[in-house]
Amino acid sequence: MDTLYDAVAHHHDTLAAWLGGQGGPEVLDHFRAAHHPDFALITIDGTKLALDDLMTALGTAHNAAPGLTITIDQFELITQSGDTAVCRFLEQHSTGTTRWTTAVLTGPQWLSVQETAVL
Repeated sequence: MDTLYDAVAHHHDTLAAWLGGQGGPEVLDHFRAAHHPDFALITIDGTKLALDDLMTALGTAHNAAPGLTITIDQFELITQSGDTAVCRFLEQHSTGTTRWTTAVLTGPQWLSVQETAVL
């Protein structure tokens, strides 16, 4: 990936391929490998999910949104120090949902994600 934006967009393309039914189990394996073992997600409803919890939920969500696409817009690099970066972006799902996402990446792996619904 050339930029952090490219890495973020690619990661969401991978997620969309799984949820949209365009990819098989290897897509989910690739998605998991992109996350740090200590990864945590704060969902739009305030639930905190560890990596294993997220992967369990995704394991049953293959093709849950047929044809899903996820667009990344208004990308901002908030700060970067060494191999750690914090970014914020607008995540728009073709199903009609939109959320602001703030992410912490360390090296090539996702460490933390906080989602806020756009109403």
